Amino acid sequence: MLINPKIPVYLRMPSIPLGLVSIASYLNAHGHHAVIIERSVKKYDLREEVERFQPDVIGISALSYLSSMDAKKVTAELKAFTSVPIIWGGQAPSSSPEIILRDGKPDYIMLGEGEVTWLQVADALQRGERIDDIDGLAYLKNGEIVMNPIRPVADLFTFPEMDWELVEPKKYFSTFFHCSKMLYLHASKGCPAACIFCSNKQYHQSCNRCRDPEHVLHDIDRFVKEFGANGIYFSDELFCPRRDLRTRLCNGLIERGYDLVWGCQMRLGVLNEEDIKLMYRAGCRWILFGIESGSKERIDSIKKHINLDLAPQTVEWCEKAGITVQASFIIGFPHETPEEMQQTLDLAMKLPASLIAMNILTPFPKSEIYDLWDREYPQYRKPDTIKKLARKIEQNVTDLIPWNFSDIPTRELRVVHFHYQWKDFSGKDSVNQDAYGIFKKMAQDAFNRIFKHGFTGLLFGTYVSVKQFSTVFFYSHFFPKIIKKYKLK
Repeated sequence: MLINPKIPVYLRMPSIPLGLVSIASYLNAHGHHAVIIERSVKKYDLREEVERFQPDVIGISALSYLSSMDAKKVTAELKAFTSVPIIWGGQAPSSSPEIILRDGKPDYIMLGEGEVTWLQVADALQRGERIDDIDGLAYLKNGEIVMNPIRPVADLFTFPEMDWELVEPKKYFSTFFHCSKMLYLHASKGCPAACIFCSNKQYHQSCNRCRDPEHVLHDIDRFVKEFGANGIYFSDELFCPRRDLRTRLCNGLIERGYDLVWGCQMRLGVLNEEDIKLMYRAGCRWILFGIESGSKERIDSIKKHINLDLAPQTVEWCEKAGITVQASFIIGFPHETPEEMQQTLDLAMKLPASLIAMNILTPFPKSEIYDLWDREYPQYRKPDTIKKLARKIEQNVTDLIPWNFSDIPTRELRVVHFHYQWKDFSGKDSVNQDAYGIFKKMAQDAFNRIFKHGFTGLLFGTYVSVKQFSTVFFYSHFFPKIIKKYKLK
């Protein structure tokens, strides 16, 4: 039994639990019987489900620290009436194994990707064997954490097709650019980079692997024909960087001729102009490029290893083709100066991108920047519980700066960040001249979902939305000196 925890809908909209669908599909294809309990879109009586299904092992997905808070509650509830082993998996337990084991109290956590490890666990339990020595697991023994070797990442071409009978895709529709029934899907996993602000190096071992394009196309066939989807957001850290496989996928979409749009995340240097034109013909309408900084020295120091000189031309190719570009930057790096941030802002203002995201650095566990605490910032105490991690890293929607490592005043970071949020929201000249209309539709979609979750969800959702809007408006309108200082428009 695989459980997807819930997150308050006023903080984050639910999306298809792709990891659990992949794991369950893998287990079922190898002779086991896996089901998914989807708490984010449906209410379940856990005792009743456990008694009905009689699982040999229970898995709980904890992609984030927010979902880990519900995973902790679910674990405590389950342990009150069953002795079945409980295993947590996902980014949060892989990044913070000791905190999760001690605070969340699962019997085991799964490090990194779960499909192959889950199969070995299921096979061992079926044979009546212990699972303590299986690679990819961690657990507490006599109060000390035991970390088994991390398993190498798998070849996704060996995976079976995704079984969409395990969930109800229609429950996850959301509004996005140019579409009202968007679903998330993945065509690849991982990223070959080793950026010091990202945990990809630890979780995906800085390795990108693509799925079989035919499997992806079959997924899209079902999304469109059976469920009525009109949009796909490829959630890959880096969308299918192998040109041959990406071309096969695009050509397959062109041949099908669906009334379908899609978008993805890409890296500078992967696409040329012909690639971009082909992606547009295949339905691509938005791409996010993580550029991060306008300083070449900073690009090298954070191990991003991209050529900033490619940014203007690549963005121009996309916008000329009709693809909305969101250029994403990070400000507030350790020891970053106002002068360095100005370099980033100058590049952002020079790009012909429809949308600019100016994010403030948040250090994630198991990233190199997170480890700077021990060496350079003893004044900051690392969170030591799931709740503290969630508040500091994921839930600070209006504060945004749990720790300021830069030499830039915190207020200035906030003003720059919220200035770009307001500009993206209110700009009539971006996203096909309708940025406001698109964001309005997305907000209406979010409100409808919140409303469906009853009075409490509506109350807290309204509070969070009003607080966030007020914060954006305040910082983007009431600090003209800072706006002038950084030549913001």
